[in-house]
Amino acid sequence: MPRFLQNVLLACVILTFLAMYLFNLAQRSQNLIQSDLNRTFNKESSSVTTTCKPSHTTTHNLILRDLNRTSNKEIRTIIKSGGKLVFPHLPYIRNPSKICDTFRTLNRTKLLVLVKSSPDNFHLRNWIRFQNQQDNEFKDSIKTVFLLGESSSSEENIKKESQKFGDIVQGSFMDTYRNLTYKTVMGYRWLSEHCSHADFVLYKDDDFKINRKNIMHKLKSPKNPDSLFAGFLVKNGKGIYRDPKHKWYLSKKDYPKDILPPYFPGGAYIVSTVIAKKLASNFHLVKWIPIDDVYIGLVAQTLNITLTHSKLIGMGDCKHYKIHLACREFTRPNDVLAAWKSLTMFNLERRKS
Repeated sequence: MPRFLQNVLLACVILTFLAMYLFNLAQRSQNLIQSDLNRTFNKESSSVTTTCKPSHTTTHNLILRDLNRTSNKEIRTIIKSGGKLVFPHLPYIRNPSKICDTFRTLNRTKLLVLVKSSPDNFHLRNWIRFQNQQDNEFKDSIKTVFLLGESSSSEENIKKESQKFGDIVQGSFMDTYRNLTYKTVMGYRWLSEHCSHADFVLYKDDDFKINRKNIMHKLKSPKNPDSLFAGFLVKNGKGIYRDPKHKWYLSKKDYPKDILPPYFPGGAYIVSTVIAKKLASNFHLVKWIPIDDVYIGLVAQTLNITLTHSKLIGMGDCKHYKIHLACREFTRPNDVLAAWKSLTMFNLERRKS
């Protein structure tokens, strides 16, 4: 009994820390979504265009800085020799290449979930794994893979996590915000190489929650399934920032236009494997830019692929989760408390058994 109480106390301490972490994440998420929507929908303000003299610092320099830090010797050699920056096919550091093998013989709708995750977000990945474990109905039909870059401070932990769960695809590039396009492209390529038997792909951030039952119901009989490319759509976005210090900086050299292509501003979206493979095989046609959502929109525009708006994929909180396909999680304290309660009860029941 004393050992059981010690375990309960330890679990409470750990989960309290998790709750504090998720609450802070909720605050950041709320600020992020507000900033994201302001960026994409503000058509009145002229402050989103150039407000200062263009700097000589370009997106090209920023990405070279991060690639110089990568462990990939081949890419470092290209950079140091003055080679032209193209969209390199960066090798995998970790590659669970067998995770989709069961899809080959599965005779029903198959969904691959690609989760863009930061190396330090171990607790969010574990929360997603926990949610997946609670849903036995679709355990064979849905496979989840986490996409990560390199992190000098977290490599040992990532290695252990990968060995334990076998669901991390890690690329040989530094995991920074300006390298998100590399992470996104890596996910599309991994799908084409190792999970091409999936019927659909759901791309999402690690702070987004998906309603697996609603999604699989919608995917059973969609209209024109091979043409499905749906999310929270932004048309003719004017939120282009020309200040090199800004998070979403785009130089005139890298993107000279004043209007963005139709795109899904992060969060979550669903795409057919047919379209995903078409995108994956044509990334070389479109010049790299550091905003991954806009980059995918550019590639789709180049290939005349239509993006469709879905009201069922929200960019706000999860108060309509029962009818939505996806929503941003942990924007409210109740979300954090519910996660804490679920994990606490699960750990207590597991220890009792």
